[in-house]
Amino acid sequence: MYLSLMDDVIKNIAVLGVAAYLTTQLPPFRRALSQSQYRLRDKIILICIFGFFSGLGNYLSIPVMGALANTRIVGAVAGGLLGGPMVGLGAGIIGAIPRYFMGGYTVLPAVESNILVGYLSGLIYVRYGVRNIGIKTALLAAFGAEVILKVMILAFSSSYDAAWELERVIAIPTTIANCLGVMLFVYIVRDVYTEQEKIQARASQQAMRVIQKTNGVLWNGLGEKSARTVAGIIYSEIEADAVAVTDADKILAFIGQGDDHHIVGQPFITAATKRTMQNLQTVITSDKESIGCPVAGCPLSAVIEAPLLVNNRFQGSIKVYKTGTGVILPYEAELVQGIADFLSLQLLHGELETKIVLLAQAEYNSLRSQIQPHFIFNTLGTIRAIIRTEPEKARALIKDLSDIIRRHIKPGKEINTVTEELEFVDSYIRLEQARFGERIRIVTAIDPATSKQAVPVFSVQVLVENAVKHGLTPKKEGGIIEIRVRREGEIICIAVQDNGVGMSRECLDKILEIQPDNPLSGGIGIGLNNVHARIQRLFGSEYGILLDSKENEGTCVSLRLPWQEVR
Repeated sequence: MYLSLMDDVIKNIAVLGVAAYLTTQLPPFRRALSQSQYRLRDKIILICIFGFFSGLGNYLSIPVMGALANTRIVGAVAGGLLGGPMVGLGAGIIGAIPRYFMGGYTVLPAVESNILVGYLSGLIYVRYGVRNIGIKTALLAAFGAEVILKVMILAFSSSYDAAWELERVIAIPTTIANCLGVMLFVYIVRDVYTEQEKIQARASQQAMRVIQKTNGVLWNGLGEKSARTVAGIIYSEIEADAVAVTDADKILAFIGQGDDHHIVGQPFITAATKRTMQNLQTVITSDKESIGCPVAGCPLSAVIEAPLLVNNRFQGSIKVYKTGTGVILPYEAELVQGIADFLSLQLLHGELETKIVLLAQAEYNSLRSQIQPHFIFNTLGTIRAIIRTEPEKARALIKDLSDIIRRHIKPGKEINTVTEELEFVDSYIRLEQARFGERIRIVTAIDPATSKQAVPVFSVQVLVENAVKHGLTPKKEGGIIEIRVRREGEIICIAVQDNGVGMSRECLDKILEIQPDNPLSGGIGIGLNNVHARIQRLFGSEYGILLDSKENEGTCVSLRLPWQEVR
């Protein structure tokens, strides 16, 4: 009888094992187990599943000596270990209900112990966490549950002698069988976790590939071209039946099933998108009605729709669809949400870049419109002084002054050719030479091949003005300004060097570290800083100004620009 009982109980465990494996393949069960923290809905699903197994254990029971040897506690203990106290308690209650109606002298301790061991197993879940519960822990929990069950049967059965005889026969077989059952259940579920971890690892790789491929795509904003690129990348990397990208009004890109009525350029038509736009939150649904497509026969049955947000403003959405019986798994939702967050950062980056450009343009326009009043007054004074004695020279100076004023106040391009910039510099130098005479002398060494190369407007003029104002005029005898323009590989170098008063190492370091909101007294740093910032904005951070100076020997300021012709 002992061996026959052991054989029957093991067969029941095998049945439970097969049922457990099949259950773990159900999408609702996998979705519930994939949560890092169970929601109420997930717990209810797990209660129903493990309660079913606990109840099934009653009907797989084997009559022995007027009582029942069964696997009822397997569902309650496994439920507690894998779902927590609430799941273990609920599964224990569900399994206890049919046992109550089966009657027998062990009915009350059997019912009470089933509920108790379910709850106590849940406390093990609280202590260790579901992913840290292994086979050894499952064995100890099941063995402890069997001890509690048998102690309660002996203590509270209506017939102690009958209970003792019963446990003497079934104690070892049922303990072994139920321990094996719980261990098998935990092993199967842990296998599900391992599989999910592999899937999540693959999803992480997918996310990295999508991020790498979409990096920079939306820096210039969200339009049909950029949206089509993003949709194509997501569609190729993620197992989806359709992918769409919208802005705040219309569909910008749609790839996959349903493209016959989800048409690019037309307003979006799904209720899910409207909810995403209204709530500024990701919408996840595996319900066709919740998607809300008004077109009959639309194949789309599940969607993850993540908003693209910039400063909490809805800019559009990324939508990943499935069809048929496809469902949205949590790792897929996290994947799409992560991609949407990254694309939102790109849109924010583009918006900030635009603001930076507009700010720089405003500063540039301000620079163009401002001419130091003393320069104009001094020049006009010089013209007035010579207009009677040298009228031709006065007319030339008036023309030079008008050219400078016109160039400053006329809005237009930011880039000149080297030739155009040097013509402007020549006008400025002639005006200064009219004031200072032989105190300012100019030497030029211009490579003819550089004549059409690109240079920011006013950049060379600022260097020459600094040389005159801060280098030569403080020096009684004046000095020489040398302008050199040459090619160095793929770089054009424009150097303005004077033999003026120069500056100390400390002063030079301060100029190189100058900030726009804290210029040095006299303004020598702010002009150079502005030119340096404009060069880097226009051409890149590897270009800009180099500054070298020695006290009482002079200063050399060089512009390093890419070899690039003006077109």
